[in-house]
Amino acid sequence: MAATLDAGAAAPRAEHLAMAAVFFANGAGFASWVSRIPAVRDSLHLSEGQLSLALLAMGAGALLAFQLAGRGIAHLGARALTLATGFMFFYALPHPVIVGSLPALAFSLFLLGAANGAMDVAMNALAVEVETRQRKPIMSGLHGLWSAGGLCGAALGGAMAHADISPFWHLSGVAVLLALVTLLARRWLPATLPAPMPEGPRFARPEPGMLGLGAIVFCAFLIEGAMADWSAVYLTGTLGTTAAVGALGYAAFAFAMMAMRLAGDKLLLRWPAPALLRLANALGAAVLTIALAAQQLGLTMVAFVAVALGVATVAPLAFGAAARRSHRGPGHGIAAMATMGYGGFLLGPPMIGWLAHLGGLRLALLVLAALAAVISVLAPQLAEPAPQAQPA
Repeated sequence: MAATLDAGAAAPRAEHLAMAAVFFANGAGFASWVSRIPAVRDSLHLSEGQLSLALLAMGAGALLAFQLAGRGIAHLGARALTLATGFMFFYALPHPVIVGSLPALAFSLFLLGAANGAMDVAMNALAVEVETRQRKPIMSGLHGLWSAGGLCGAALGGAMAHADISPFWHLSGVAVLLALVTLLARRWLPATLPAPMPEGPRFARPEPGMLGLGAIVFCAFLIEGAMADWSAVYLTGTLGTTAAVGALGYAAFAFAMMAMRLAGDKLLLRWPAPALLRLANALGAAVLTIALAAQQLGLTMVAFVAVALGVATVAPLAFGAAARRSHRGPGHGIAAMATMGYGGFLLGPPMIGWLAHLGGLRLALLVLAALAAVISVLAPQLAEPAPQAQPA
């Protein structure tokens, strides 16, 4: 009897750990590629504009995959699609560093982006199923492990580049290792069945009742993309810091996001999701506004951390809510949110650059404070709708 109880208790833990391994592997693989972008640029002698076009192909592949992944989950199930796209992603990982021309690089990045985008939707849909079965929040922690995988992949990539290890051997080794991790986790990933998708628009967009969720995700990812590209520029250009201190700005933002995500599940046991999101983003908006007015380094670093704490839990909370509410299935709901988020992430950096050109970077970053305030106002959209009364 005791052995049966132990096995029953171990099953949810095993599922949770298997999902954690998949999220970590995806984050580590993506960051490993990002860490070797400079080597690819140098080997092909690309200009900044040419490199941007190649990276845009990766974004296009991800956006296309978001639209197809929902239907893939309906036909194959979230578990099967997670594994299939995961192994495709790891297989495609070394290819961009061995091509010999810009068109070949763009094509390989399109495939890499498509595999990564489809895996992103599928593993989130599978995680929602695990969370529903366990009846406790786990999504925030899984996204925290994705961030941790990204930091590990970036650190390893920097070490490999410093040691002058070939990008091909580096990424090939990472791909094999992460594929083995996923293969090992496969045994404990929960089985899922295909679910027919109701007829509707082929384009994965938020359903009428989830437009507020989509707006939250769009704002949060726009903030994240802008911080990735402009935080260091603001510190070195406007505040006059060194390049090393400038790099610490985004590092503080990224570490704060990871820490908040790892702590998010426990916080959600104490705080309702709308209250947590409202408070965190109101604080981030206020501190960033004050920091931009004061132009002091210490306060600015605190503001970057505060903004990160606000947006950190948006993706896990909104993806989970969309998966539960979508009338066309969890895959469609997550794909719609991913499309909105990725659109914001791609739009953020050029939008901030354009605004900075018109009125200065300090004024442009004030838009991020306004977007955090918008998230705070829209936070009640995360509240689960009350169950409808059944007729007697």
